[in-house]
Amino acid sequence: MPHSDPSCPSTAVPANPLVRALAPSARRSRGLEAEDAALAYYTAQGYTLLGRNWRHHHFEVDLILTVPGGGTLVAVEVKFQSRLTDFAPWNRPQLQRIQRAAAAFGRSCRHQGSWRIDLVRCHGNPVRVVEVRENGWVGF
Repeated sequence: MPHSDPSCPSTAVPANPLVRALAPSARRSRGLEAEDAALAYYTAQGYTLLGRNWRHHHFEVDLILTVPGGGTLVAVEVKFQSRLTDFAPWNRPQLQRIQRAAAAFGRSCRHQGSWRIDLVRCHGNPVRVVEVRENGWVGF
């Protein structure tokens, strides 16, 4: 289902080529697989992809989606972990960069609704989603 706001992209924004150029190939490969797994998780629930590896200046967010029916934007930060440990791969400065990128995306498409940041952790071979924290920014 397309996003209800006509000023937002009607199709997904292509992945940012800088992501492929800057990360080491093995790490980048696992990261892209993790993003694919997270995207599959969300699309199976009816979410629509609006952007992938979306950048604004030096701020970046892995996935930007809209909830089924539109209205709420979801910025998703995805992490692949080779070893499952406690869920703490994010720190406050990183989450603030994600928040700024998400806010910039919202401004760029004149989004007037709500938005949230989800944190997704992936693991395994094949890569799979092992934990999702909806609105993971809260209480951090």
